[in-house]
Amino acid sequence: MKKQLALYLLLFLSSGILLAQEVDLLHLKNGSVIRGKLTEVDPDGSVKIVDRSGNLWVYSMQEVDRISTGKAEAGEHKDHAGFSAGYINMTSMGFLAGSAVNASPAPFSLLMVNGYRTAFGLFTGVGVGIEFLNVSYMPLFADVRMDLTGGDVVPYLVAKAGYSFPLASDYSEYDNSYSYSGGPLFAMGIGLKVRTREHFAWDVSLMYRYQSTSYSETYGYNGHDYDYTDNYNRIEIRLGFYLD
Repeated sequence: MKKQLALYLLLFLSSGILLAQEVDLLHLKNGSVIRGKLTEVDPDGSVKIVDRSGNLWVYSMQEVDRISTGKAEAGEHKDHAGFSAGYINMTSMGFLAGSAVNASPAPFSLLMVNGYRTAFGLFTGVGVGIEFLNVSYMPLFADVRMDLTGGDVVPYLVAKAGYSFPLASDYSEYDNSYSYSGGPLFAMGIGLKVRTREHFAWDVSLMYRYQSTSYSETYGYNGHDYDYTDNYNRIEIRLGFYLD
């Protein structure tokens, strides 16, 4: 009986240790906290830590605010150790793929987004670029992303909304005049970013994209105006890079 009680007590204590393991906490000056196991600390150089996903990270001591220890409770959400908090630049190129019968089946798009990512994986930013639809347009939009996991390979959700401004000037041809106007844009989808080295990652995304544009045509011989609206419902495919 005593042996059974001792065994139960040992199992209970062991489970408590597993449920509340001590981990090292590396507090960075940018607000991020990396949980894991410190492997090397050089007061005049750098600090190395293996995060809870098994990734090895090296930081200059100038980036470190302090080092402490804490409990890692069972089921605790892992930190987004691969992508820390801070200002982000993302540049990508892509296509707005549509039916082959469309006048513009896959117009080219080049975009740049700048913003801030929190330590919890939420990114908000503003984007601008150039897209070649029926004429060239400059989209200006808000961009919101949410990381779904941590580590070096991170899937995320993305949504953006804004307005596209025409870059083409009004012009006349064969006594007819043409005037272009912009229109609203909206997109939402999923993406994946893959860290390949410090401060750099590849970024790929797949989204549904809505874009509206319009233009007016005036015939010189009778002075009549005709207004046209183009509504694009496309699959937006993008490939780019991520700098932090």
